[in-house]
Amino acid sequence: MISVQNHQRRLSGNKIVLAVALALCLSSCTTKKIGVLRSPSSKGEQGTASNNGGITAAKQAEDAKKLEAAKSSESLKNQKSIALLLPFQLNRISGMRPTAEDVKRSALALDFYQGFQLGLEELGDQGSKFNLQVVDSEDDNYRNSSLATSNVIKNASLIVGPIYPKEIKAFSQSFKDKNVLQISPLAATLASEFAIPNLVSLTPSIRAHSEIMAKYVSKQYAYGDMVLVYHVQDADSKQFLDNFASEALGYNKSLQIKVVTSIAELNDNLVVAGTNHIVCGTTNRNQIRALLANMDVQSSESGYAFKLYGHPNWAKLSFEDYTNIDRYELTVTTSTLVDEGAEKTRKFDQKYKANFKIVPSDFSYKGYDAAIYFGGLITKYGEDYVKHLVTETYSGINNDFSFDYFPEWGYVNRGIRFMIYRNNNFDRKL
Repeated sequence: MISVQNHQRRLSGNKIVLAVALALCLSSCTTKKIGVLRSPSSKGEQGTASNNGGITAAKQAEDAKKLEAAKSSESLKNQKSIALLLPFQLNRISGMRPTAEDVKRSALALDFYQGFQLGLEELGDQGSKFNLQVVDSEDDNYRNSSLATSNVIKNASLIVGPIYPKEIKAFSQSFKDKNVLQISPLAATLASEFAIPNLVSLTPSIRAHSEIMAKYVSKQYAYGDMVLVYHVQDADSKQFLDNFASEALGYNKSLQIKVVTSIAELNDNLVVAGTNHIVCGTTNRNQIRALLANMDVQSSESGYAFKLYGHPNWAKLSFEDYTNIDRYELTVTTSTLVDEGAEKTRKFDQKYKANFKIVPSDFSYKGYDAAIYFGGLITKYGEDYVKHLVTETYSGINNDFSFDYFPEWGYVNRGIRFMIYRNNNFDRKL
């Protein structure tokens, strides 16, 4: 069971129509109706006056109202309140109809919300009860500071959002109850930069990808091999590779590992007897093309063996033009991978299309996964759900959740998967 309440700023009559239109039809005009948690009904059973009882119809109606209010209050007590703070930015709509720019600006928030709603509805079908409070954060720092002290937030057992880093900081500075979790659903910013002890970062940082890849490469290493960290000093390489060698040595002190900055230096350090594990952090296509061309030459003409490990964003690149790419077991990490053939993905896609008349986006999947995981924790453990965050893992449609806790900056997700490139596609490898 889900009760949904939308808490937007007061709008004029025209703006109210547009707000409803956005909530119902943003991102390709869905016709899904949103259930609203209404005030206790003013309708009571109308009785007739009784000379003997002395109870008037008005008094009977008033008693019915009080009974209905008491029932509603008791029902709400049994429901866990979740506040969902998303940047719909309805305050920026200025005409009678939402423009294409209005739709584009709000699409991320609506997609996440719709996925989140379906997740809670799925749990509701299994008997869980939630009171979902949907709030427009407006992508505004002052607005988020004010929301942090509002009654909607004070009564929440879980806060999902805000989304953007500046919003997250503004909200947390005013929000004082650090026993309630604040979920950062999309920002990939290092948790240490926020320094919020009750923050839950769902998106693993690039540093987490680097650390987990370093551990993986250290396990692939065998005696006689060489690990070559190909660091071209661009921004992506620095983020991914600056600490890679020290991390890898921390997992395997016997590694033969060297950081090289050019293809010529890489070639000077290749070994013939073992495998050359090449770790590349750049996403520059020209740099990648040159590296692969050199590997082709060295493997074909000199007999060197290679395994290649790339930046997480390589998952977005096409390698179809590289004839020999399958030789190198190209491996990347990812925190978001949708298995379109999986049964749970197909079921979600069908339900999403039926409800909203559009296909889900990655943000829809993320919203659903967040709802299933955190809603499931609340259902299972009640108010004590926070204590189980580091022990309860989850593998969803789009995300894996596996949290470490750091007292200074909260809960960090290390749910990262590996993918290997085969037959013109990246295949999931757990």
